[in-house]
Amino acid sequence: MKRIAFLDLARGIAMIYVILYHIMFDIRYIFELPVPELLRPGNAVFEAAHVIFLWVLFSVSGICLTLSRDPVRRGAVLYLAGFGITLVTELFMPSELIVFGVLSCFGACMVIMGLCRRAIAKLPLWTAAVTFLLWFILRHFPQYIDLVFTRIQPELSGYGYLYPIGIIPEGFRSADFFPVIPYIFMFLTGCILSPLVTGKKLPALFYYTTNKVTAPIEFIGRHSLIIYLAHQPLIFGALMLILKG
Repeated sequence: MKRIAFLDLARGIAMIYVILYHIMFDIRYIFELPVPELLRPGNAVFEAAHVIFLWVLFSVSGICLTLSRDPVRRGAVLYLAGFGITLVTELFMPSELIVFGVLSCFGACMVIMGLCRRAIAKLPLWTAAVTFLLWFILRHFPQYIDLVFTRIQPELSGYGYLYPIGIIPEGFRSADFFPVIPYIFMFLTGCILSPLVTGKKLPALFYYTTNKVTAPIEFIGRHSLIIYLAHQPLIFGALMLILKG
């Protein structure tokens, strides 16, 4: 199937936001310098935008998974890339150790969804509402389960091998932690809604031909993995030169 430029555009815009988020995070919490309140990680508006763009990244990846020839292999590569980041941060930046960061989460989701791809393809579109609801209910798991009118605080003991799903042991730390729960529900929502996109059932606007204006952002979207791997050390190095120079 011909590549859908809109998916690259959406992922590229989300990646630009991720880069901005990490710039603001580094300035505020690593270099301990003030940033505009609206752009401060932790600010309600900024964090709401963060959730929206995470939805874009995970759901678009879910859509693209249905177009991939070997999502399990691609997921394994992403997972290993995430593990590589863990090793690098442990060796060179232990204060910013990353355990099961976003790449590990993407990789795990791709492997799980890839293994279940045939079953997922049979799910009706309305089940996307169910997966969205599950994300909402479990978005703060395991701290609590949000049932809108009440919250349930499960008594879960943290065993070392359960951290991929969010149940962490005492003393666990990670500067960028993305457990499978609840993010897999974002990914699954994209998988379920994939027929709307791939079947060209959306308005014609979504199937535009790439142009000079959108091409740079689409490039970022197409190469999001490489850019994600490279952007943090580049940002940190640039900020070191600018702010400490």
